[in-house]
Amino acid sequence: MQFKDLTGTDQPRHLFQVFMGRVFMAVFLLCALGLSGFAAPLEADITLTQLANEGVIISDGETRILIDGMVVEPYSVYGGLPPEVAPLFEQVSGPFAGIDLVLASHRHHDHNQPLFACQFLQSSSATRFVSSPQVIGLMREKCRTFMTTSPRVDEINPQYGEPHVIQMEGARVTIFPLSHGTRKYARIQNYGHLIEMGGVTLLHIGDAAMDPQDFARAGLDKVEIDVALIPFWYFHPGPGSEVMTKFLDAPNKIAVHIPPGEMDEIKGYMSEEFPQVIILQNTLDQARFSATHQPQP
Repeated sequence: MQFKDLTGTDQPRHLFQVFMGRVFMAVFLLCALGLSGFAAPLEADITLTQLANEGVIISDGETRILIDGMVVEPYSVYGGLPPEVAPLFEQVSGPFAGIDLVLASHRHHDHNQPLFACQFLQSSSATRFVSSPQVIGLMREKCRTFMTTSPRVDEINPQYGEPHVIQMEGARVTIFPLSHGTRKYARIQNYGHLIEMGGVTLLHIGDAAMDPQDFARAGLDKVEIDVALIPFWYFHPGPGSEVMTKFLDAPNKIAVHIPPGEMDEIKGYMSEEFPQVIILQNTLDQARFSATHQPQP
């Protein structure tokens, strides 16, 4: 898999000045049918596989991108990988095989666990890792030599209006800052990831604060998103509603980061208030999105 960093080239400086045309989406939801049920994706433009919390694998059958997915152990109220899946992560096999690019939105351990991340990357022969100075700094405490010498590790620091763009053979990834919040969260480097793959535009926002001004500063009011991964608390009454209406109004919304102990309660609430929103309840559950471009007049 070849990569090309477009940051610093003649690309448009505005975060999302250029993007693909709008697509109509057909969605297929599949539950994981045991480990033997995981195979190569069926014919679909995008397959999204649920891991722990906000962890997902995004694939078009060729290119495979993992976001916030190097989480194995439960952390606080949030989940990890179940016992039957964790060995696959450790062996870089099954759904974790052939990952081209790994991304981590921020340093919190429900999104990236340094020890397991080090083990995964060192067991992978070609996987590239791109993340913030804070994430990579914590990982250096666990595998300093690898993190400081491997050409597969890239530390980036995108700014508002100056995103970091990675052009892959089958995807384009735009990485940009989104605030994690105020006070003790103000110093957390939280990155949003816009993935363009297989005719589908997908947005992962990490633990972005529910701040409309920050989303506007990031330029997300100028993007047409097909699939939005949205932390479940945005759907509660409050500021998340405005953010979703103005910036995350994708035809396909997936509620993520649901604590396992609260899954039934949140699913019940969502089925009544937001019945069209997708919830992938179990590890390795999948959503498959097939895109068809609107015909020209």
